[in-house]
Amino acid sequence: MKNYLLYYLLITLSIIVNSCSEGFKEEYSKFYIVLKEVTAITTPTTDTTPDYTFSSNESGAINYGGSCSSSTTIAVAGNNTITLSSLSDGTYADCTIKVSKTMRTNKSETNLSGSLTMTSFTITTTSTDTTAPVIAEVTAVTTPTNDTTPDYTFSSTEAGTITYGGSCSSGTTSATTDNNTITFSTLDNGTYSNCTIKVTDSSGNESNTLAITDFTVTYWQPVSSISAYDHTCALLNNGSVKCWGWNYYGQLGKGTKGNTADIGDDANEMGDNLTSIDLGTDRTATAIDTGNHHTCALLDNASVKCWGRNFYGQLGKGNNDALGNDANEMGDNLTSINLGTDRTATAISLGTSYTCALLDNASVKCWGSGAKGKLGQGNTANIGNQPSEQGDNLPSTDLGTGRTATAISAGYRHTCALLDNASVKCWGYNNHGQLGQGNTDDIGDNSSEMGDNLTSIDLGTDRTATAISAGYEHTCALLDNASVKCWGRNIYGRLGQGNNNDIGDNSSEMGDNLPSIDLGTDRTATAISAGLEHTCALLDNASVKCWGRGKWGPIGHGNNASWGDGPNEMGDNLPSTDLGTGRTATAISAGKYHTCAILDDASVKCWGYNNHGQLGQGNKTQLGAAVNEMGDNLPAIDL
Repeated sequence: MKNYLLYYLLITLSIIVNSCSEGFKEEYSKFYIVLKEVTAITTPTTDTTPDYTFSSNESGAINYGGSCSSSTTIAVAGNNTITLSSLSDGTYADCTIKVSKTMRTNKSETNLSGSLTMTSFTITTTSTDTTAPVIAEVTAVTTPTNDTTPDYTFSSTEAGTITYGGSCSSGTTSATTDNNTITFSTLDNGTYSNCTIKVTDSSGNESNTLAITDFTVTYWQPVSSISAYDHTCALLNNGSVKCWGWNYYGQLGKGTKGNTADIGDDANEMGDNLTSIDLGTDRTATAIDTGNHHTCALLDNASVKCWGRNFYGQLGKGNNDALGNDANEMGDNLTSINLGTDRTATAISLGTSYTCALLDNASVKCWGSGAKGKLGQGNTANIGNQPSEQGDNLPSTDLGTGRTATAISAGYRHTCALLDNASVKCWGYNNHGQLGQGNTDDIGDNSSEMGDNLTSIDLGTDRTATAISAGYEHTCALLDNASVKCWGRNIYGRLGQGNNNDIGDNSSEMGDNLPSIDLGTDRTATAISAGLEHTCALLDNASVKCWGRGKWGPIGHGNNASWGDGPNEMGDNLPSTDLGTGRTATAISAGKYHTCAILDDASVKCWGYNNHGQLGQGNKTQLGAAVNEMGDNLPAIDL
């Protein structure tokens, strides 16, 4: 019995051991398949069907999870390289692999491996651009500039989107490869030193930050003509007129009761604070000129209006009343001058207390002070200060049989006309030979002195004139060969002959005996202006040269010395007026003791005497008679 029981226990124990052994084997097999990543997918990659390698310690069926799949469905023991099915551009971070197999013992059971998560990768079928654009300045903004929307040019190695920084912007937002010219949005007056540009390409690569070279905007209303005497007037491109300087007689045309204060001699009087002269409803000006105490404008309807002092009738109103120094005297209240039935004007010129107009029929009429015969009426009577002296009652100046005028210039007490045959005739005061007749006899103050009895000035063999300018007691002509000749009083060298000798007051001084002024090697003139005691010429290279009296700086040489009254002072020895870096002139006007020029950028600079603010700088400081007052140190006038 005991043996039987022992045998039974041994058999039972054997069965239990075999069962436990098989169970352990089956449980162990559930975790036996191990997967490991061998070669991850290169990232980023342009391959839409990339290969991936993993290892498995058992063979089995492959199951894919996440966004990835493959036609390979069986794994072998060892390394397995699979090719993923086609993928779109993007990043893949959820792809998994599992391997399963079937174990067969006394029972069947499918055992799954642990999940293998593939290392994240990115598909990019387009190549990635990592090269940033490089930008550089090509053309900086001119400085100073009066252009409130200046252009700027830069280069870029790539196309892209422009980003602006600092105080500058532009409507141009796209850059191209190579040079790009942009126009800045409207800028105010001031210096711009913080403007930058960047270009970002289509791949998001930002260029270097390009710092735009500093520049200054100083804008003004462009000026088309300028006239200087003791006051200065500018005709702006919009047809308006602004005047500044001496205003004792209302010559600045402010038309406010009791307002005869000078303008331009104190701060905050120029620029927008200086209002345009009221010329009348819808009226603008086409020309402007200044006399010693009065001003006249040629209007867009070819009429003439004058204001200021009127003691001699120079305003042509048939009385002696000054205009412009009281309320309700300007604008529509200021009537045009009666030039005669159906007569209009094409040009005006003002002298000392008188006015001349070139009419549409090429005749000349002058009114105001008749001293020394400067009105050319054969007497010295004043005209225009009594009723019924203007209009058809005012005779035209007799220039000679069949002769008409193309230009007129009124000086201190003499008048000159450029005739239709390019000859010149002058009349009036002749104490220094300014009439060019080889004597000092006044002309026009007695009968039988005008018309055919007045001979043309001898300018030299085959020489004619293209322009004429009458100064204080001297006269200058621009000739057909672009040379300049001056005659009359020559104190301070205003005739430019290297001495102080008057010319034209004695016989044999005119014609071929009168040398042209030496303006420098190969230099000629395009315009001439005779002032009180100095003369200025605009040359063919757009520079300005002035000579004569230098006191107070009207010739702009940085000292008070006179030029032209001694040897070796003219020609190449006579310096051009320094107008500023890169600046040239388009027009010139020599006043009493100051000079003004319109520059190539349509700005205005004036220099010389400044006792009434005629230089427009907001003070009474003279400029041009000391060093460092001209050139870039001389500001343009704020209009």
